[in-house]
Amino acid sequence: MKTKTWVGRLLAAAAFFAAAAPATAYDELAVEEKALRVLDTILPAGIETRDEGMKEAQVEGWVKVSYEAKSRRGWMPVVIFVHEDTEYALAGRLYSVAVGAEPREKAKSVLEERIPTKFERELIQDQVTPMEGLREYLFEVRLPQRGPQAVGVYVGDKFGVVGQLFGPGNDNLTQKNKQSWRGSLVSWGDLTQGLEPVYGEADAPVRFAMFTDPDCPACQRAKKRIENLVAQNGDRLAGYLLWLPLDMHDHAKPKSKVLACAPADSQARLFDALQDTKPNGVGEVFEVLKRKDAAVPGGVRSCIDSGEADRHLERVQQQADQVGLSSVPTVYFDGKVFRGFPEDAVKEALEAAGGG
Repeated sequence: MKTKTWVGRLLAAAAFFAAAAPATAYDELAVEEKALRVLDTILPAGIETRDEGMKEAQVEGWVKVSYEAKSRRGWMPVVIFVHEDTEYALAGRLYSVAVGAEPREKAKSVLEERIPTKFERELIQDQVTPMEGLREYLFEVRLPQRGPQAVGVYVGDKFGVVGQLFGPGNDNLTQKNKQSWRGSLVSWGDLTQGLEPVYGEADAPVRFAMFTDPDCPACQRAKKRIENLVAQNGDRLAGYLLWLPLDMHDHAKPKSKVLACAPADSQARLFDALQDTKPNGVGEVFEVLKRKDAAVPGGVRSCIDSGEADRHLERVQQQADQVGLSSVPTVYFDGKVFRGFPEDAVKEALEAAGGG
């Protein structure tokens, strides 16, 4: 877990600032609270962090709060810029820009400082933000072996930040825009063509499609949350599973072939039966299921032998590449692409549809 929760760190900061001398022009505790909320949003759970202090940024009106996060490569810097007079914050790298230059040119120059020009990029969104005086530019950048990535650049009069914008209530405004952009790269019809929902009925008012790997622990956890929602809203919720075996999981591909060929109404059952097993081929998957008294539906073997399973997995991989998928579970829902299962958004949609 992290070194401290943001509440614990805030209390520690309060004690420090109470003992510290001269007051600065900004409210240290308010800045620290906002920065810690942002920090806990942008870092995965369980990452150890440590405080590296705060100071006024080189741009008037902003405070720079520095942290380090522990990774396999050592301690990595995380910098958050908190606006003194509003509820906005920026996480990322800040660069100086030419005062008086066109905002779009500022954005391009800032992005060039962060990402070398040898990587192909295209401006896909240019809009004002809810924060006065700050404009957002969203670029599609193609990085090696990662597919298209959306990169946010925020430009003010004297600075530009490559990173993320957080608003009141710690709302990640950048993430919302990226989700919509990724959703525009694929269509519901393409994702679910020829498939039946694993959960619910195809005509349900609330529907999602989830890229999942049979050896992904987070996917199993998402599956349990989905099943709880289905139990309460079965007639209003439909879920499709898109099998995407990751290279890092040695035993996922043969499992995915069997699951992709199984009828939709048996996939959840087989997914459970194959959890924590290590078959090295399709034949071993069948042996595992036989030992567990998990009947293999008719037609699965012929589907695999015909190459249909390979074609299905290839199509899902292409779709994943289209949206620049970097982890599973990744979910297409309401025209957006979410990393992880968007339980709160699904619940809101169910409520709007008259669900529990």
